[in-house]
Amino acid sequence: MCELLGLSFNKTVDANLSFRGFRHRGDDNPDGWGLAYYEKNTAKVIKEDISAMESKTAESLITKNIKSKIFISHVRYSSVGSNSYNNTHPFRKKLFDKDFIFAHNGSLKNFSELILDGFQPDGETDSEHAFCYILEQLNKSRITYWDESNFDLLEDILREINEFGTFNCIMSDGEYLFCYRDMKGYNNLMCVERKAPFEYVRLKDEDFEINLAEEKDLKQRGFIIATNSLTNENWHQLEQGKLIVLKDGNILRR
Repeated sequence: MCELLGLSFNKTVDANLSFRGFRHRGDDNPDGWGLAYYEKNTAKVIKEDISAMESKTAESLITKNIKSKIFISHVRYSSVGSNSYNNTHPFRKKLFDKDFIFAHNGSLKNFSELILDGFQPDGETDSEHAFCYILEQLNKSRITYWDESNFDLLEDILREINEFGTFNCIMSDGEYLFCYRDMKGYNNLMCVERKAPFEYVRLKDEDFEINLAEEKDLKQRGFIIATNSLTNENWHQLEQGKLIVLKDGNILRR
């Protein structure tokens, strides 16, 4: 059972606390890990086909202080495709001169019935195939900007894919963070808002806490999305079969 993590904030933040807790999920998802973020409009992806808890690279990221407004991370338990770099999430592809990042939790059957004409996977997974299909549909519909009707169209595409199995996913184009929860409630997809006044936060998987009240920028705010709650904060389940859209630390669609 893979797990997902996504962050959307109004200002650049580091993902140290969230990734520190999320990395522990690699114990039960040992087949790969990845972290993606944006430097301006360019997507950066760091990933390996080993457990995040065994990775020296993943351990080093906790103290590297990488900053971005958007992060997407994934730990993999392989169900389709071998353990390899190309099969490890998140995946990155370009559409309309934008870097899209995608990660999926679940398993799709007969996914080859989702016909691909242009975009093609580099690996073997159902997840990357679904990602290619999403981009292909956006390309065919010429979705070069986002509004409510285009959000509806994306939700319809995700629900179509969901008919082939279990499907939780997080995707970004560097500006928006798109989060979709499986229509039958497979696994979880949860959300927590983080804004001032900040308090002590304790990681659930580690004897570690941090006083966010020491955060100097009280205007910083945003949301964290994860398969399961990572901290003692007040997390909420996302609605089944729904797309939520975040931008600059705000929820535009729920």
